[in-house]
Amino acid sequence: AVLACCRILLSLRLLALAQRTRKPMQKSDPPNLAPSRRSAIRSFKVMDVVAKADRLARAGREIYHLEVGQPQSSAPQPAIRVAQEQLAADRCGYTSARGEPPLRQAIADMYLREYGVTVSTDRIHLTPGSSGAFTIAFMAAFDVGDAVAVPAVCYPCYRNLLQCYGVEVISLPVDAKYNVTAAVLAAGQHDRAAAGLPAIKGLILSSPANPTGAILTPEELKALCEHCDRTGALLLPPSPSPLSLSLSLSL
Repeated sequence: AVLACCRILLSLRLLALAQRTRKPMQKSDPPNLAPSRRSAIRSFKVMDVVAKADRLARAGREIYHLEVGQPQSSAPQPAIRVAQEQLAADRCGYTSARGEPPLRQAIADMYLREYGVTVSTDRIHLTPGSSGAFTIAFMAAFDVGDAVAVPAVCYPCYRNLLQCYGVEVISLPVDAKYNVTAAVLAAGQHDRAAAGLPAIKGLILSSPANPTGAILTPEELKALCEHCDRTGALLLPPSPSPLSLSLSLSL
């Protein structure tokens, strides 16, 4: 705590010194804070609606929120009690970057108990929400210039995040049930190969899908996984729900 205070005081002193010695900006000075090319993405429309609804609510309007996909209920009471206990015990500091080891072990135990699958805790990473998991997974799996496919109807932030990382986003058509099947992926791969374009490096697909709720049958999901294995495409099935605790990625 003492070291942290010293760092803060030093930072404040350096900031004050910089402000005293900085040359005042003239009106004729050209701006030098040009946005990056990767920032040229569409806004997340749901958040635009949330912002407008918030402004209306603050102005006294009664708002019924139907724009965001989140449960109306609070967190489970046992989770709330544990969080309160940890806050009272001053557990607000840094943790292991991958998440608390006991919690990661509990998740591994849950996979074994519920699904009969052994998952190493080294493959489990905890993030505060699924968007943090997307960031880790996408940056670990893809490089600038890689071609990554998403369903034509999908969670908008998949595209936004991938575009921020310099990835070429490929839209795959959905079938009558709003799903992307192995046949649809194979057709997209064939078209790119015929056009002399780089192969599809990965596919971002969740089931149930966001926002359509479309669900792949076990047979469809098995066929898709097997096709990805044969063609070397990485299948990333991010959770459609912000309640997800973990996303495991094997490279």
